[in-house]
Amino acid sequence: MSACLIPESPRHRLSLAIVAALLCVPAAHAQDTASGRATPSSDEATTLGTVIVSARKRDERQLDVPIAITAVTGEQIDAMGLRNVVDVINVTPGASSIDNGGGFTQVQIRGVSSSLGGNDNGYYVDETPFTGVTVPWYPDTRSFDIDRVEILKGPQGTLFGEGSMGGTVRILTRKPEFDRFAAGVELDASTVKDGGNGRGAKAYVNVPLVDDRLALRIVATDEHTPGWIDDSVTGAQDVNDSDVRTFRGKLRFAPTDRWNIDLAYWKYKNDSTAASNTAYDDMTNNSFLASDNSWDSKSLTSVYDFEDSQIVYAFSDGNIHYPQDGALGGGLTLTAEIDMGIRTHELRWASTGERAIDWTVGYYKRDAERIDAIEIPGIISSNSRQTNKAQAVFGEVTAELPDPAWSLTAGLRYFEDKIDAIDVGSDGSVSTLNGTFDSWNPRLSLSWKPAENATIYVSAAKGFRSAQLQPISSILLAQQFGVDLPSVIDADTIVTYELGAKTTLADGKVLLEGAVFRSNWDKVAVRVPITPQINGLANSDGTTTNGVELNLVYQPNQAVMLQVGGSWIDAVYSEDVPNTPLNKGTAVYNVPKTTLHASASYGWDIGEQLRGTVSGYVNYSSARETSLTTGTPGDALTQLNLRTGLESPAGWAAYLYGSNLTNEKGAINARGATELDADGAFVRFGPADRLQPRTFGVLLRYDY
Repeated sequence: MSACLIPESPRHRLSLAIVAALLCVPAAHAQDTASGRATPSSDEATTLGTVIVSARKRDERQLDVPIAITAVTGEQIDAMGLRNVVDVINVTPGASSIDNGGGFTQVQIRGVSSSLGGNDNGYYVDETPFTGVTVPWYPDTRSFDIDRVEILKGPQGTLFGEGSMGGTVRILTRKPEFDRFAAGVELDASTVKDGGNGRGAKAYVNVPLVDDRLALRIVATDEHTPGWIDDSVTGAQDVNDSDVRTFRGKLRFAPTDRWNIDLAYWKYKNDSTAASNTAYDDMTNNSFLASDNSWDSKSLTSVYDFEDSQIVYAFSDGNIHYPQDGALGGGLTLTAEIDMGIRTHELRWASTGERAIDWTVGYYKRDAERIDAIEIPGIISSNSRQTNKAQAVFGEVTAELPDPAWSLTAGLRYFEDKIDAIDVGSDGSVSTLNGTFDSWNPRLSLSWKPAENATIYVSAAKGFRSAQLQPISSILLAQQFGVDLPSVIDADTIVTYELGAKTTLADGKVLLEGAVFRSNWDKVAVRVPITPQINGLANSDGTTTNGVELNLVYQPNQAVMLQVGGSWIDAVYSEDVPNTPLNKGTAVYNVPKTTLHASASYGWDIGEQLRGTVSGYVNYSSARETSLTTGTPGDALTQLNLRTGLESPAGWAAYLYGSNLTNEKGAINARGATELDADGAFVRFGPADRLQPRTFGVLLRYDY
């Protein structure tokens, strides 16, 4: 997609340079590239690492931030053909993600991974935090009209608060432009080996309403994602298809040259009769849960620029509705419904420009409510309600030391969460939690810049997550089976120590980043098996993680880019967990020890009016060894994606693509419990999440 053109009015004098940095092109060429009238020549110089990020809630070059951060621009997302944020995370060293289907995603960063409790990794869409209450929630974000995705690795509790324990994912969408009408459409059709067909339509429009003062940007998508898993009971084929629709509207108002106000509305809806990508090794399943889930978010962001600082107020109001209905297996059926409402306010003040002392200070407030209803006929039935009233004050200061090549960053956040929860069973049994949980979350780092485009740093940071109530349904069922469960799951914390470096070489043509780290995650919650289908919760002693990350990018000119990277993460439970298969040294749930990725892109001129492109990436992850409760390890996976196409300066482009060309069918995560017959003989390994099989498609794009 064509990049956005930003006018060269005085109030935007920095914006053109920033856009040029995002594209890795000289500022003099950014305007023509953005309008689609020209493409950069293949011999133009590049300067990697100059992406402007806001990882510390103030704008800085990626190279200058003393934390491990991966920033993928919208142009890179488009060029690589990444379909959603799951794909972006999976090309990030130290991180991985699983598309569970039905709009539900799991995120793992640096060995921090869970499917219970509030978010263990932060997830933001613009200024809106998606923080689950008693369950981690990472909404499926389609990667269309995205400015960039930032993945911050290591605890971000100081600036991003509760739940940012392994790191934080930030999806930053494109903003309305005041002085240019623009529109675009993208059409997609695909077919899956031994599966169904997919289709998609995406469109955006940018409408300037008042020059330099008011503009509107609207984005809408409508996709049918193909299915490939069959129902072994009914014989129905490709049942895990889904219909995904999204809408995003942004209105930007600039009352003065220093003040911007953004009003935004998001809507996501996913309909699926089998909202899961889980299957046995033969790509069938015998239990499916239908879901018609949705989330919406309304937000207001106000930014006022002073001469050397900036004040930001961000408000968001989000609602999530997640019903499920269907078969659990073993003759059990489930009807469940989750409703969450989360309202947040944040007011912060941050420095801008180059200074000897930089700062960010702020106040955060969150009100959340979750209502659950669950019924498994003949087994359990309960209704629960939980409210969380949280607030925090935070601050971070970076100061140059007497030798300006050295700088020290110190930050601290005080977080308080008041929880009022009740869960009532069908027999009148009650479980309650009424308490206040708080935490001081510091971050400290020391960095050294031996050269302008190099940073070496050491850091220590803490993350925190609140307590939660044990569901009464789990307690009652556990009593029937003689399993002892606590009534309350304690809060958990993590501390990470890190040594990292990042630099550019060969006149900005090579970017090299690396880090080594150690994390101690205390009291992490785990699942305790009650029956093969149902589990309860308990705190473990914790986990210990040691890891290494490395990433190398080579871009000699605008026509060629090569990238290789990977990570080694040894995440294990530190002690035996009673009543579970988790022992001291057991690998942490959902964490591959080794991940590797490589990508390449090349563009060439075809005559004077066309440009050819080819790009591809390959991912490898070692087997995830530990299941949710009981089961067998997953498989090592290798996935290859390729795309080639033609692009025209007139605004149109056409591509052919193939995804999962290796037709990888292995289990992404660990399989569920092994099935045995009445005599105890092996029947088959349990189900696990699967990749979409080999897929071929065509994509057409037009930008005006």
